[in-house]
Amino acid sequence: MDRLTLLLVLVSIVVNVNARAFENTISAGVESDENVVTYQVLSNKPLSIVSADDDSQHEYKLGQVGGLGASVKNPNRLFVFHRASREWNQESFPDGRHFDNPKFGVIPENTVLTVNTRTGQIIEQWGNNTFYMPHGLAVDSEENLWLTDVGMHQVFKYSNGERVLTLGESFVPGNDESHFCKLTDVVVSNDGSKIYVADGYCNAHIFKFDSKGKFLKEYAMPEDEQPLLIPHSIVLIEALDLVCVADRGNGCQVKAIIDHPLMRTVYAMYYDPIKHRLYAVSGRLRQSYAMGFTFSVHPESFGQLITTWEPNDKFGDPHDLALSVNGRSLYVGEIRPNRIDSFNVLN
Repeated sequence: MDRLTLLLVLVSIVVNVNARAFENTISAGVESDENVVTYQVLSNKPLSIVSADDDSQHEYKLGQVGGLGASVKNPNRLFVFHRASREWNQESFPDGRHFDNPKFGVIPENTVLTVNTRTGQIIEQWGNNTFYMPHGLAVDSEENLWLTDVGMHQVFKYSNGERVLTLGESFVPGNDESHFCKLTDVVVSNDGSKIYVADGYCNAHIFKFDSKGKFLKEYAMPEDEQPLLIPHSIVLIEALDLVCVADRGNGCQVKAIIDHPLMRTVYAMYYDPIKHRLYAVSGRLRQSYAMGFTFSVHPESFGQLITTWEPNDKFGDPHDLALSVNGRSLYVGEIRPNRIDSFNVLN
């Protein structure tokens, strides 16, 4: 069996086996109970993004925010993958699988932004006439950007703005080792040797590839567990050998491990390797409202809720989240309204 195991699979065994190794990894930075009590996530105003031309500065009109990623080098840099003038609606995929390219075409505006989170200033923007339905964004340890486009059914790796790797076939949905169908998210191991893809809306698969894009394996749920429905977000906790999947369709599927009465459906997650916390944000479902959650991933308290958080004026439809490299600033991208919520993380 592969050493890296899905959070939804045999997690209690994995945690027990790796507890001592995990203790060694975090012993220098472990917090006392007193410090944990003072941990807070405080809401700021939504991030105001500013664009500049030769003559003036003006507020930038953000589209639906598909993905967010924090710089691994600068705590004041945030990468944004948004849909600009494009909106995902019931006409986008008439048969549920194929994007209506003849009708909608490519997005003419820039879709990838680099933002100074202190000032809101756009430092760099690109991606015009390139993407069709932006979705997920990940930043690897070398600050390469990994982007997923559900309309194209593809994963892209960009290095310094240049595309260097593509997974999947453009506009060809499928269900095999070289085809995806409306894939949602991607994450890369710290050493860059493994790529994990959540093939989300049609196939409900988790795939693993090597650094060159060669297929290695597919993860599956045990027969006695509910199958994945919409794996929407994926993170790695390599200290525990875990792939964590937020299954938007099933809500919080591993109720015995991570459970909260308000967390009915999970849209996005982010792992903080400094403080060893798992951040998650839920979506709206029936009469419930969206909320942010912070969980412990320490082996002795894995899945324990530390706190909940939300903007001062509540969430609309949160879609992705990111944490600054120093762990002090948290951001949540929304698709209705189109905005980026900002939070201060204390302790």
